[in-house]
Formats: sequence, structure tokens, C-alpha cells
Amino acid sequence: MKLRYFLLTLFLFLSVTPLLLFQAWPHSEVLEGELDEVHERHLLLARNLAAALERYYRDVVTTFDMLLDTPETWSDASTMLRVLDNLSFRHVCIADWETGRVTLTLASASAPCPAVIPQSEFERLKSLVTPEGVAFGPVVQTPDGENVLHMVKRTGDSLAIGAVKTTYFRELGEAISFGVRGHAAIVDHHGRALSHPLPDWVATRRDMSMISAVQRMLARETGVETFYSPALKGDMIAGFTYVHPVGWGVMIPQPIAELQQKADDARRSAVIVLVIGVASALALALLVSLRVVRPIEQITRASSRIAGGEMSLPEVQGSSRFLPIEFNELSQRFREMVLRLRENMSTINALAYQDLVTGLGNRTYLHKQLNGAISEGRRGTLMLIDLDGFKSVNDMYGHDVGDKVLEAVGERLCAVLGVRKLAEHEDDEFKQGPSAAFRRPLVTRLGGDEFAIWLPSEDHDRAPGLAAEIVERIREPIVVYGTQTIIGASVGLALYPEHGGDRSSLMKAADLAMYDAKKAGKDRFVAYSPALLTAILEERKLGGEIKAGLQSEQFFPHFQPQFRLPDRTVTGVEALVRWNHPERGLLAPPDFLDMVKELNLLADIDALMLDRSVAQLRDLSENGVSVPALAVNLSEERLSSPEFLESLRSLGDLPFDVRFELVETMALDTVDEQLANILEEVRQAGCSLDLDDFGVANASVLGLMNIQPAHIKIDRNLICGIQEGNIFERMVGSIIGMGHSLGIPLIAEGADRMEQVERLAALNCDFAQGYALAEPMGIDELGAFLKKHSQPN
Repeated sequence: MKLRYFLLTLFLFLSVTPLLLFQAWPHSEVLEGELDEVHERHLLLARNLAAALERYYRDVVTTFDMLLDTPETWSDASTMLRVLDNLSFRHVCIADWETGRVTLTLASASAPCPAVIPQSEFERLKSLVTPEGVAFGPVVQTPDGENVLHMVKRTGDSLAIGAVKTTYFRELGEAISFGVRGHAAIVDHHGRALSHPLPDWVATRRDMSMISAVQRMLARETGVETFYSPALKGDMIAGFTYVHPVGWGVMIPQPIAELQQKADDARRSAVIVLVIGVASALALALLVSLRVVRPIEQITRASSRIAGGEMSLPEVQGSSRFLPIEFNELSQRFREMVLRLRENMSTINALAYQDLVTGLGNRTYLHKQLNGAISEGRRGTLMLIDLDGFKSVNDMYGHDVGDKVLEAVGERLCAVLGVRKLAEHEDDEFKQGPSAAFRRPLVTRLGGDEFAIWLPSEDHDRAPGLAAEIVERIREPIVVYGTQTIIGASVGLALYPEHGGDRSSLMKAADLAMYDAKKAGKDRFVAYSPALLTAILEERKLGGEIKAGLQSEQFFPHFQPQFRLPDRTVTGVEALVRWNHPERGLLAPPDFLDMVKELNLLADIDALMLDRSVAQLRDLSENGVSVPALAVNLSEERLSSPEFLESLRSLGDLPFDVRFELVETMALDTVDEQLANILEEVRQAGCSLDLDDFGVANASVLGLMNIQPAHIKIDRNLICGIQEGNIFERMVGSIIGMGHSLGIPLIAEGADRMEQVERLAALNCDFAQGYALAEPMGIDELGAFLKKHSQPN
């Protein structure tokens, strides 16, 4: 039964009961009625007070976590100190976990953090840390005599420490008093006084854990308890509860003697009340119901709304001379608390949901919006945008220019969609945090050079056109501080609910589409499809198998002999990588080389081929089978690695020459001083350099002049088309003539038909390599082949 109806019923009953019944009514029953009323009233006040403290606890923890997640906001000390002061923070600091030296602090001049936290105090603070996150310690006294609660959290190699003054607890407790000695008492989770009518109990942090009601609060119980109060030296009755989850205790005690006195007064007044009559009783009942119970009900409803996250100003009845002073003060303090919470929430939301560089919403904001849209089943399109070439802007011009470029990109995205930045919104749904904003297009920055756009269902069909416009707009030059920068954008699109039934799967689908756009050449958009997922999963599977294959030595060399023309004497072998796949068998480079390059493992493959080829051919030579020369591929990644030259020095004296073929992916038209020095050290190590794939790709005449190779290898794509008198034969003949004019012998690779070998001999090509002469083979087959072909044909 509500308190309003309970009081009305009680007064009506008292007004019509015969005088003799009241005269005969035992004193104990009157007292019992008073106790029943106390049970409900005190417990209600305790719960309301606990709800206010729980909200305060969550605001303090949220603000503390926000500060730790966004240390860059500490530089704006004036703004952050106002937030901390509103929440009764004394200071916040971050100290080194091992030494206790403070590395970062946010504090006013009147309450600074120490430069180094004393060891005993620091060990006490470290002992409070829990794996669950922010932890509170018991109330302690600072060196300047102020009581504080410490909150701590470990962040990597540091300890974050917040000192919260007990001012709010005292003010909240002092706002509640009734009767002669009825009051509120608040204790920390160790039972020490945070708020109490006796100031010395608060000042000395009196241990109240010996009181039975406090023991039940610390055990996280809620109820009503009678106990002896050492402070007031009398029996008390109190409604009590605890603050979740931190475990602080709240109780509303009142001396039982006051209730007994009240019962005595009620008994003496019974006759007078009856004489006044039913009319007066009804009027009094209505007055009490409207004037006394209504503020409590309003505060209760407002507390429930605040606990649910609604920060609207509660409709609490204002000050009235017909209400007790305590109720007026409680109502006023409650309104002030809500106003202060609203102010803090506005600041916190701006920091929690807004990207400080672009003024757009951040990743947290997008996640909350997507969750809201998905919870309502709203169709829409998610775009993920990754800037192409932005890293070069940062590297070349610095992060100040990079930030301006990001800001310009955010403005262009908003212009394409016709929306404003989050920082420019002033309506409640943005000030109070994300709510229904997902019903409009959203532009957010996820971090780095990644942006995201949410298009609601009404813009669903426009998504491809908008994506194309975004790519085109971002491609336009951006001028910052007089410097023109040019970047691109790779955009991935995914539809809800077609491509993902929850936020995580939807973002994954859009990310896969964006990845495919980058793989396809960047500066474009790609829409997600199930086939795309299958292809990417296969690629990732292949990538994992390649890494496992390198660790388990599944990669090894095959050797293809090279022959002098026209007598076809074996003059060397080229090491070609093969993969003994555990499921697919023997694989050649076209089956895996693209993925090796994507994984940046080409240098590892090159190193492995050199080591294993040299070891196998050395063993072959020791068994009496000589090999004139070994040719191995040398990628740009391997050439620039610090280990490459050291590996050459470790080869020692070899019974065969080593030739490195510079592969087609290497740009050799311009050779800088560093590359020239490396090539010279290769030659000094006794190795020679061949120019591979001449006539196509990056191999060019300029590259030929720059590196002065020992051999020129004519690309197989020219050799395969040779027929007598055709254009391929004329081109190959020209290359051979050019090489001979420079004194450089030529090797034709890809001679897979005997007529090609004969035409190459007729063109005076020096060497040939191909299936018409010998296929790639393992080391054992090579040994047998060399023994058989040791003499010219």
C-alpha cells in the first residue's frame, strides 16, 4: 500500500473509532503502529539516499575511467577541474607502479598530488587494486586533516589514483533529519563513519561496525533493525540498506524513546481528536497526504528516473511553510543535485562521444547508435572508409597537417550527406548522449584514418551513389597551410540486416568490403557479398598455412638447369621455390606467391631458398657432382634487410658461383647511394648480379645501365611467342644485339619448345633455360641429371 493511502486510511479509522475503544487501546498497540510507520518511512528514505549515492558512485567511476581513457583532455585543466570539483574530487594522479613517482596529475593548487607517494601509503593503495576495474578504499585522513576516499585502478605499468572528498556524503546526510534526534548515517564499506550528526565521529572516521545494523549493511542486507546507539546512548530503530556495487552503508535511525513519546501523546490526544470530528480528521488526512507524502513520492519517482538514465529535472514540490524544514531542504538539495549531475553529464558526454580532432562522433558514439538502430530493427547501410595515402601525409608534413586533413575529410563527408558534425548539435538528444540520432545519417571517425557512415533505411538506395561521390570528393586536393595534399578513399558498404544481424557482424562485413576495395587498387568502393567473405576466408586460410609451412620447413628448392647455346652444356641451375602442401601436394609459386607478398614474407622465402640451395649443392659437390653456378631470386625486401649482407659473409668459400637475379618487382631506373653501396658489397662478397625479366615489368634499359649486370635474362613472355621472322623474334634479336654490344651475355628463360631453342641459337643467344631442355627437379634428380649431361650434346 502506498504511503498516501496508508495515512488516509489510518486517519479515517481513528476518527470513527469510539472513544471508549481508544481509552481501552493498550499502549503497546499504539507504539506498534508508530513502529510500522517508521519501518516504511525510514526504509524509503534509506533507499532513496542509497539510490542517490549509487548514482554519485557511477558518476565518479565514469569520470575517473574517462580521464584514464583520454589523458589528452588533462591539458584542459580548467574544464576538467570544474568537473572534478562538482564531483568532490580532491585530485587525480597517475603514478609509476614500481616507484610511486607521480607521472601525471590533475589537481588544484590547494590540494596537489605529491611528487612521490610515500612507500607505505603507496603499498596500501596498490593493495586495493582488483581485476574488476576501479576499486575504492576505506575513508582515510590526508596529511592536512581532510577525510578522503581513495579510488584506484591499474593501467599497465601505472597506478591511477583518485582522492574523493567526503563533502558530498556529509551534505547529503545533513540534509536528512527529523524528530528530535532522527538523522541519517553513512559508512564506508569497512563501517567507518562518512556522515553522522556527531562531527567528531566523522572527523575521526569512527568505526561503527560493532553496531548490528551496520554489520547487516556491510553484509549487503536491507531492512529495519533495533539496536543500542553508543553515540546517542539509547535504543534506536533504523531503516538501512547498502549502496550497490561499492558496499557503502546507509541507515536512517531514530530513538525509540521518541516513538514512545509520540505514542503517549497520541493516546492523550485521542479524545481531543475525536471531539474535533470526522470532518477535521478528513481535512487533516488530505493535508498530510498532499503536503507531506507528495514530496517523498516525487523524490522517489525522480530517483527511479535518474537511476534509469533520464536526466530531466524532477518535478519536486518546492519550499512550503506547510512542510517540515527537513522536507524542504531535502527537496531543494535533490534539485541541486540533479542540476549538477546534468551539467556533469553534458561535459562527460561531449568527451565520451565526440572525436576531438574532427568534431564528429567517435567509435563509442557509432557503436551506441548502431545498437539503437538494430534494437529497433531499423534497416540501413554502414560505410567504413579508410583513407589511402594518409600515412604519407603524416610522415611528410607532420601530425598538425594530418589533423587538418582529417578535419577537412570530416567536413566533406558531412557536406555529401547534408548533416552537421556532432560538435555542432545543441539539441537534447546529443547533449544527453546518443538516443534517437540513428534515425538520421551519421558521420563518425573511428580513429586514425578510418571513418564510418550510417545511412538509415530512407537513404538505403542512395548508398552506392553516395559512396561514389565520397570517393570523388576525397580525391580532390586538400590545401593546408599553403600545402596541397592529395589522398584517396577505400569504402566498404554493408547492409543491415542482410549482411549482419548485429553490430559486430555488420561492421565485420563492411570491413571486409573495404579490405577488398584496397586490394582491388584503392580509391573506390565495394559492396559486401557472401562470395567476398568466402574469398577472403580462403585467403586468410592460405596465409595461415604459409606461415605454418615456413615454420615446419614445407618450402624447399627445385633446380632448373641452364644451358649454353648452341652446344647445350649445363652452365648452372636456378633455384625455384616449391611448397610441399600437406593437403594439396606440391605447389609452384603461382599458387601462393601473391599471398607471400601480401604477408611481407618474400624476404623470408628468399633467405630460406638461399640457405637450403647452397647447403644441398655443397653436399652434391662433396659427392663428386659439380655445379658451375647457382642462380637465386633476390627481392627488394630481402635486398634491404639488415641480415642479407651478413648472410653472404657467412657463406664462406663455395665450389660454385652464386648469382642473384634482381626480380621484376624492383624499380631500378633510379639507384640511390644506399642501394648502390649494397650492390657493390654483393659483388665484393664474390656474388654476381643478373637482371631478371628484361623487356617487361620494371626491368628497363635504365635499370640495365644502373646496375651493370653479369647476365641479362630475357623474360619468358617474349620467348614463348618466338617464331621465325615474327615480331617476337625481332624484339628478342634486338635485345640480344644490345646486350652483346655492351659485353653482357643473355639468358633466355621459358624456352619450353625445341623450336624456340633452335631459334634462340640462330639469334646467337648465349644461354637458355626452359622445359624443352630440362624441367625443375629435386636435388637427387639434379645429381643424376648432371652426371648424365656432363658432356655437351
